[in-house]
Amino acid sequence: MNALSFLAIDLGTQSLRFSVIDSTGGRLWEWSAPVESFIKGDIFEQSSQQWAALLDEGLYKAGREGLRPDAIAVAAPLAGYVALSQDGQALTPAAMYPDKRSSSYLGQVEEIVAGHSGANPYGLRAYIPDPLPHYLRIRDQSPEVFARMRHLLDATGWINWYLTGCHTLNYYTALRLYDNAVRETLGVRDGVFGDLVGIGAIIGPLGADLCERYRLPPAPVVAATFDSKTAYIGSGIKDPGDALDLSGTVTSFGVLSTTPLSDSKRRVYSVPFSSGAFLARGSTASSGGTLEWARKELFSDSFEVIDEEISKTQARIDSPIFLPYLAGERTPLWNPYARGAMLGLSLDASSRGMMARAVYEGLAYSLLHIIRSLKDQQVEVNRAIVAGGLARNDVLCQIKANVLGLPLTRFQDNELTTIGLCVIAGLALGAWPDRAAAARACSTSDRIFTPEMSEHEIHCVNFRRYLEFASALEPTFIPQGREGV
Repeated sequence: MNALSFLAIDLGTQSLRFSVIDSTGGRLWEWSAPVESFIKGDIFEQSSQQWAALLDEGLYKAGREGLRPDAIAVAAPLAGYVALSQDGQALTPAAMYPDKRSSSYLGQVEEIVAGHSGANPYGLRAYIPDPLPHYLRIRDQSPEVFARMRHLLDATGWINWYLTGCHTLNYYTALRLYDNAVRETLGVRDGVFGDLVGIGAIIGPLGADLCERYRLPPAPVVAATFDSKTAYIGSGIKDPGDALDLSGTVTSFGVLSTTPLSDSKRRVYSVPFSSGAFLARGSTASSGGTLEWARKELFSDSFEVIDEEISKTQARIDSPIFLPYLAGERTPLWNPYARGAMLGLSLDASSRGMMARAVYEGLAYSLLHIIRSLKDQQVEVNRAIVAGGLARNDVLCQIKANVLGLPLTRFQDNELTTIGLCVIAGLALGAWPDRAAAARACSTSDRIFTPEMSEHEIHCVNFRRYLEFASALEPTFIPQGREGV
């Protein structure tokens, strides 16, 4: 069988990436362009008009290169909701996952879900990137938009619509719509989020106008899901205890378990992953975004210089502790109004290098916080893969291994969302027999970061300080104007 090729379209918070990979794992072509975000207070938006312009540019360049992909698959960040009119006009900018304007509706969704037995079998917790709070906000706060709105598509669904004309809802986002009874109680219109499509289902061919305009074949567009879940599929994890630390703008951490979770404290949750396996999960609100903030605002230097300064330091029990809650925090705090802090400063242990180390360690402690929450639910991590943009940073990867006390394996290709899209597309066309075979074809190990256990012991002490600082500051994580409410 001749090698097949797959076009992966991956929208992130900072860029839109096109990649073509064949069924032997060869990367044939790639192109990317930056994406702009509007951030002000609780607002975090992108423009679907810019998405469309960049999609057109990427398709044009693919056609000009003479590429003939056998299938196309798309992933985008969680959320990114765009309200569309009956004729497809965008009525709102895309509300991205850090957008906090729907936070006041979380309690209402939680209450309704709790009142319907069996509506939430996986222990999901309502949070700001979820579809229902966004729907309720538009209904209550933008009645003119709501009157014209026919569909409210997440970013993945919007791109699939742009490519095929079909309004679709991916499997994992659909879990956060719970059941018909919940939606009826909340007054949600039928079909507003698009038609549910399973992962690997063919949505339809690339639109005829796009094929003609950009000299591309009518390749089938295969349904995937949002970016982090797509990356899990591309990672090849398959056994209980296999885990993935996917760190880009945010960190998503998941480990395979044979049973779903039932966390009474609602800190972590699980979702179906494959036959007989569940993905036990947690995620942070900001990791790469926090590093970029620290590079720009605190250190005004390149990451190469920062890494060199950190490498001259060592873990210390009296070192500064950094809480990386610059965009609120998800697991296990679930507080969009949590705030970051640098604590435990002193004249002798708070040099520039030590404070930079504290930022890196803070990201690792937030990851350990997720893992400890999972361990409380009898979910153990046996081995872990690191991927995403932050996996390119050797210093950060080594600090993570030291903090976790676990060896971390890095692949040569860190873009697991892209690999996951190709795996999904290839499996739909029969290029491989299963996910494991697909991952073996597309992923090669690059390096294993082995923990330095003497430093791990120090980090165990400092992690307790991290938890104590977070607990002490939690009462201050209150949105302005809601004190005492």
